[in-house]
Amino acid sequence: MTRNLSPELLRRIDAIDGCSGRWIVDTRAIEGNYSYALHDFLENWPNVDGTYYSKADANETTGYECSTPESAAAYCASTGWKAKLLWCSTWLNDDCSWPGGYDAPSIYRSNARVFRDEFSKELAAGADGDADGQSLDIRYVTDEILETLAALESYPLISEDDHSQLEMELQEEAWQDWAKSDWRDAVEKALKEYTPETANDYWADETLDAVPDLDAKLAELFLACQEQTNEYWDEAGTSQYVDIDAVAKAIDRGDLAELTGLPLLDTEQQWRTAPYPWPDGSTDPLLPALV
Repeated sequence: MTRNLSPELLRRIDAIDGCSGRWIVDTRAIEGNYSYALHDFLENWPNVDGTYYSKADANETTGYECSTPESAAAYCASTGWKAKLLWCSTWLNDDCSWPGGYDAPSIYRSNARVFRDEFSKELAAGADGDADGQSLDIRYVTDEILETLAALESYPLISEDDHSQLEMELQEEAWQDWAKSDWRDAVEKALKEYTPETANDYWADETLDAVPDLDAKLAELFLACQEQTNEYWDEAGTSQYVDIDAVAKAIDRGDLAELTGLPLLDTEQQWRTAPYPWPDGSTDPLLPALV
C-alpha cells in the first residue's frame, strides 16, 4: 500500500526515521482525543466512518500493518490525512520528561524554542499533535528541518547562545525561588557570630532588615563569594543548583562590616565599654558598643 505514497514523502520518512525520537499516529480528528505511539498502534485503527480496523483486518484485509512509519503513512493517507503521522524529536522535547512529568533538561528547552522561532512558518502549516514537546507533521517537513534534525544527532544543541541565555534565566528563577532566601540565611548565620552579649536572639535578623537595598547588596556579595570559592551554578537534573553552604565559606568579617555598616570586631576581641581617660579629659570608648 505504500506504493500510493509520493516518493518525496517516503524520502522524508526515511531521513527522519534514523533520528532520535518517536513516531505518533494522531487520530484526534477521527475519534476525539487519541494519539498513539507507533509501537502501540497495532490493535484497533479508527476509520473515518466510526468503525475500527482490528489488527487482523489491518494486516489481512487492508495491508496496513502500521508497524513501520511507511505503513502508518499509508493508513493516514487512506483517511484523507484526517489521521496524521507525526515525528517527535527527542532533542525538541521541552514539554515534560517521563516517567514522572518533570521539567525537561535545558538543552531540550533551548532547542525547542530556537526551532520554533526558525521554523515558525513551517510549523504553522502543520498543527502540533498530541505529544510531549514539538511534534512535526511529516507532510510539512522541509529540507531545512531535516538538516537541523540530522545535525542534532551529531551535536544535540542548536544554539550555544540561546542555551546560555536560558541557563541565566533559569538561574535567576532559582535565585528568586529559593537561593536568595537560603543565601540570606547563610549571611545571617555568619553575622550571628558577632552578636553583642546584651542583644536579643533576633539581632542579626533585625540588623539585616535595617540595611538599605539589602537584596541588591546580598546579590553582590553572593557573586563575590562565588568567585572566591569557585562555586557556580550547574544543572542538577532539570533545574539550576548552586551549593549555598560552600559559597558561604567565603563570607568574612570585612564583608559583614561593609554590608551592615557596623564596626564589627573579630570574635576574639572584647568591646571596651568602661570610660577611657583621654588626654583632653574625655572619657568616650574607642568605638561605640553594639547594641
